[in-house]
Amino acid sequence: MRIQEELEGVLQVLEKLCNRDKDIPIIVEGRKDEEALRKLGIGGKIIKIKKGKSVFHIIEEMRGKYQEVILLTDWDRTGGRLAYRIRKACEANDITCDGDHRRDIIKYAKKEVKDVEGLPAFVSRAKLIVNDYNVKREKA
Repeated sequence: MRIQEELEGVLQVLEKLCNRDKDIPIIVEGRKDEEALRKLGIGGKIIKIKKGKSVFHIIEEMRGKYQEVILLTDWDRTGGRLAYRIRKACEANDITCDGDHRRDIIKYAKKEVKDVEGLPAFVSRAKLIVNDYNVKREKA
């Protein structure tokens, strides 16, 4: 069942984010993305890219505070462009930019959800579908 595989993949990525070193911040696009991650139980520092402030300036302010960041922008065109700019700014400031979590979520959830903000609803919906499917199989 495709939805079950997608759910399991996303849950694995979210578990890794929950268990990460809390000194490594997660970079997201905005407040709703941060709220979504909190709903999913992800603690630690989450940095929102503020509109009106240059990405390079935000990353430059992190130099010395953080040696590594986790990139978790949306997987739409805007999020992809922003991810590229963040990676370049991190590179210029000697900050390791981990995009693996973003890549893995895209791999598992791209067909079902388009952004970080939509992850809690996807997880809830997928769990209901998978549970309903399993109950029907047990009864058959």
